[in-house]
Amino acid sequence: MLSTVVDIALTQELRRSVPVLDVARQRGVERAALRTELDARSSVHGRDRARFAIEFADHRSGSVGESVARVALDEVGAPQPHLQVDFRDSSGFVARVDFWFPDQGVVLEFDGAAKYRDPAFRAAGLTAEDVLVQEKRREDRLRLVPEVRRVGRFGWAETQDTGLLRALLVGLGLPLRERRFRTIR
Repeated sequence: MLSTVVDIALTQELRRSVPVLDVARQRGVERAALRTELDARSSVHGRDRARFAIEFADHRSGSVGESVARVALDEVGAPQPHLQVDFRDSSGFVARVDFWFPDQGVVLEFDGAAKYRDPAFRAAGLTAEDVLVQEKRREDRLRLVPEVRRVGRFGWAETQDTGLLRALLVGLGLPLRERRFRTIR
């Protein structure tokens, strides 16, 4: 598996390699082992991109969509978010969020459509409408947590359109850094 993962990191753009690396990390592949495998390769082509992807990989990413979203957030210059952060209130657990920007008090959730459209992704017996109502209640409760100032949602469309993503992030009050170098693809 290690060799294949590094092959992917060397040959694919970040939006394809990072999800694979995230899953490898979730399955216990150590970052040091990935570095060692990369350093053992004679190929120079793609090495910088692969090294970046290995360092960027995060076992806490909750889905392929979240992995791609992290790459998109980085590409537009968003601050680095905390991943899979739990929030609680006086009644207990409120939510585990995909992305948390503590300096700005912003929660950002990646919304794939599967949980609404595919019954296999829903708890037994829940309809798409039930899931939407649960999400609304969860978000309402999350907004009452004192450190949360704003909650935003985005999906595949925003990960593919940097203009849409930038507008959303700026609207949420997230500072975007200027990119001084070309994105490593």
